[in-house]
Amino acid sequence: MQIRILPAWRGRTIESILRQEFSFSRRQIIALKKCNGLILNGVPVYAKTRLRGGENLLVRFPPPPPQKLMPEKIDVEITYEDPDLIVVNKPAGMLVHPVRFHRSGTLANALTYHWQKTGSAAAFHAVHRLDQSTSGLLLIAKNPWSHQQLSLQLQNNSINRLYLAVTAGFLPATHGLITAPIKKGATGIKRYIAPDGQPACTRFRTLKQSEQAALHLVKLITGRTHQIRVHFAHMGAPLWGDALYGHPDPHFSRPALHAVSLSFIHPRHQRRVKFRAPLPPDLKTLTHHLGLIPSEDRVTCTF
Repeated sequence: MQIRILPAWRGRTIESILRQEFSFSRRQIIALKKCNGLILNGVPVYAKTRLRGGENLLVRFPPPPPQKLMPEKIDVEITYEDPDLIVVNKPAGMLVHPVRFHRSGTLANALTYHWQKTGSAAAFHAVHRLDQSTSGLLLIAKNPWSHQQLSLQLQNNSINRLYLAVTAGFLPATHGLITAPIKKGATGIKRYIAPDGQPACTRFRTLKQSEQAALHLVKLITGRTHQIRVHFAHMGAPLWGDALYGHPDPHFSRPALHAVSLSFIHPRHQRRVKFRAPLPPDLKTLTHHLGLIPSEDRVTCTF
């Protein structure tokens, strides 16, 4: 990580700059000290070194601890990548990371191979999640600092995640906010609406309707497991193809949900960045069959 020391920072210590201007934690500063990770104008320095302004500070993060991830050569669509983060367009059917009985074939395995091949010291830190059956944009941090910064944005609702969803039937209104709390069942993966569940908030806008289905633009305010699927089923319009929550389709084998847009404030330069992912072929076919082909201008509308 390269930092150009501003003249206004003259007299301050490196530690002060990292803590106050870049939100480094005390633990991260200690880790940098231990690995001699602070290089000022090409010379290793201490965190307490005072600055004059105009210097170039190189922050070298300690090597990530060994991750028990098997590198696998799996094609994955990389939408954007830089030293701090990567945005990928995840295909439906791929897990984000290994689970107990599924240790390979995941996005984490694919990116571990990608970084090994490119000589990157990155580590896999998923900032948010997508269900295995959901396609679309996913944000992964590549080092502890960017993970901390992006996770704070997620907590503060500064990361905007928009989805396209096809429902069987219609919601009671063409736009609105669903605030039903969600609870995990005693067994299995299914979630339920329950008064003692976790707070969950989903905003939606209907883009198009046909005789039997509707296409919606959806914004997640919170990020509970299966949130959109549970909320829409609760409102009487389960996702098309969602066998778990009420509308199986032998010709469409997954919930019709796609993470179409992702925007956040880049932790390095503090400017908002935005990415888009076109509909995958299966959803293009479904929306065409149901008469719900979205127009570009409506997909990019905001709430």
